[in-house]
Amino acid sequence: MRTGLILINTGPLVALINSNDRHHAGCLATIGDVQLPLLTTVPCWTEALYLLGRRGGLLAQQALWKIRSEGVVRVEDLSDVELDTARVYMSRFSDVPCDFADANLLACCELRCLTEVLTLDSDFYAYRVGGKALQVRFLAGF
Repeated sequence: MRTGLILINTGPLVALINSNDRHHAGCLATIGDVQLPLLTTVPCWTEALYLLGRRGGLLAQQALWKIRSEGVVRVEDLSDVELDTARVYMSRFSDVPCDFADANLLACCELRCLTEVLTLDSDFYAYRVGGKALQVRFLAGF
């Protein structure tokens, strides 16, 4: 089992709830192997709620809220400093590209000295925080 906070991106949040998602089983297995709670940001949470609403309606959204209330995921609000840092990441990695949700995760990593991200997004292999690669737990292989 790992120690310290681990960030979780939108894709795994959706896959945890949506049993029809091809990554569902892998995400469930990974959650059983890491220290909880996982940390996400408001932009990732918002994306996940939106996607789950489109795919499974209110019941799917309520299931996401439930894993938050059970302590599986903690949703972190971002300060002005983190928002400004996210803007810098969006510009720095515009060729990857780096969307708002990804940039917020990167800002969260930098300002909270975090290094590990659970994601289905291979762009995280290209991102650097403080000049260093993140520990990416890329779940698409499941």
